[in-house]
Amino acid sequence: MQAARDSDWLAGEERWYPASESVPESLAGEVNPPESWSVTDHREGGRGWMRQRLQPLGPMILYTTAWAPFFLIASLAPLIFPGNTPDDQNVALAFFAISWLLLFVPFSKLRDGLENRARANLLDLYPFEAGLMVLGTILFLLHVIIDPRFGGFSFAFFAYAQYRTISNITVSAGHNSARWLLPIESSDFSKNILSQGWVEVSAGFRNGPLAQWDGPLPEYAADLTGVTRGDSTFVAFTLKHRGGTLHDPFSEKLVEKQAFAELFSSPPLVIAGEAWPERFIAPAE
Repeated sequence: MQAARDSDWLAGEERWYPASESVPESLAGEVNPPESWSVTDHREGGRGWMRQRLQPLGPMILYTTAWAPFFLIASLAPLIFPGNTPDDQNVALAFFAISWLLLFVPFSKLRDGLENRARANLLDLYPFEAGLMVLGTILFLLHVIIDPRFGGFSFAFFAYAQYRTISNITVSAGHNSARWLLPIESSDFSKNILSQGWVEVSAGFRNGPLAQWDGPLPEYAADLTGVTRGDSTFVAFTLKHRGGTLHDPFSEKLVEKQAFAELFSSPPLVIAGEAWPERFIAPAE
């Protein structure tokens, strides 16, 4: 999620950081691009790439994720202690469904809605452990058709699947979320301004995908996206995790990995871009 006011659009809103009296100047784990990049910040302005912080992902799903295991365990109660509800099986099924909805619905809102090229294939449902869930479903059907004792194994698979899913969500949401923006004139965008390793997916500027990184990035995909804010146009450099969430490319966890060395070695555009409009620059305190 982005900040509402132009002056908050880059550094973020105070309400995102309740533990601080104001928007922090820097967040733990944030680092700067290498010297080959021309960068600036929301205080200095001028020309160059600038980090745009997005709303932290973790707090947006912390509450619902914490409640999911409770409802999964609660789904056992009507079956272990039958006769205490109007319909034990339906109550158990309702609790079971709620436990997964508390994971699926909030997490789906963290994604930006664009294609996730970081997925391994169309059947990759990460962070949800689809394979374990399918096995649990098969055992549940055997529990109904053949022997009730399969029910215990079915629940064990679903419980493990939920544990793994929550661990995956923690990886997807437990990272600083940001993208890097460069103001440009929309007419300037063409394949001729793309740095080596970038492949165009749009012949001209648009709000949406413009180019993509052609090299391998384990668990990630790098893209250039067109962004418009008022009468200003930007190219956004984004790094999307396999779970569909945007991670800050320049963070301690990623810049140290050799797999990202070529991607980060030079900016994705060979042009310097336009000067940042004054309305995006934070006023001096």
